[in-house]
Amino acid sequence: MKNWLCSFLIAFAVAHPSFGQGISDPAKIEVYVTPYYDSKGPSINVGQFSKGLAAANDSDFIATISKMKQSWNELRFPEMYVAAIRLYDLGFRNEATYWFYSAQYRGRLFGTLVDQAKMGSIGAPGFELFQAANAFQQLVGPYVNGYAFGDIEHLIQIVERVQRENKTVPDLEKLYPDVTFKLRPEWVTGNNGLNDGLTKFVAMLKDQGAGIKKQRIDNGTEAKFSKLTSKELPGGGGR
Repeated sequence: MKNWLCSFLIAFAVAHPSFGQGISDPAKIEVYVTPYYDSKGPSINVGQFSKGLAAANDSDFIATISKMKQSWNELRFPEMYVAAIRLYDLGFRNEATYWFYSAQYRGRLFGTLVDQAKMGSIGAPGFELFQAANAFQQLVGPYVNGYAFGDIEHLIQIVERVQRENKTVPDLEKLYPDVTFKLRPEWVTGNNGLNDGLTKFVAMLKDQGAGIKKQRIDNGTEAKFSKLTSKELPGGGGR
């Protein structure tokens, strides 16, 4: 639980200028996480949804997002992160925040429950996914959190939604068949710890919201991200 809270605080921290001054354009997420995503192109490799997520026109992209929602419980965290990036870049930033925090939860759950003693090294599926989860969080976080922390009340609603939707553990062995996980009796305990960490994260947001706002103004984050807007996703943001 402590590790989960620390991860969220780190994700928040990298949204600050001391970590994010390298962001030249806050409206477009410029990241590269091999082999799943390269913002140049963009180049996307996350399975069946790759072509639709890379679509330049809204209609094809939105149709793909709709299909992904229909398969929500079967989504792996890399494709959820990529969807969050593309939603953000195409202007659906409130929806992107929800997808990002959902992806982050699933990525952290993977990292918590993978058997690290058996996940191998470079090239092994478990190792590569473990590294990808950290890379996506650290590279995408400055953009999404830079935007999302501009409206803390809305962010709280999103985090609470993600918490509600992750009370039970998905079948990780089905989602990641080439990865060895801890024994199933440990899954519920691990997930409960992550879920409880969200409670602490929400409490921090409620308690320190005013201070966070002032800090964003003082360090320039607010000015950098406050001009960004968010389009409504056709069909709504529900599933």
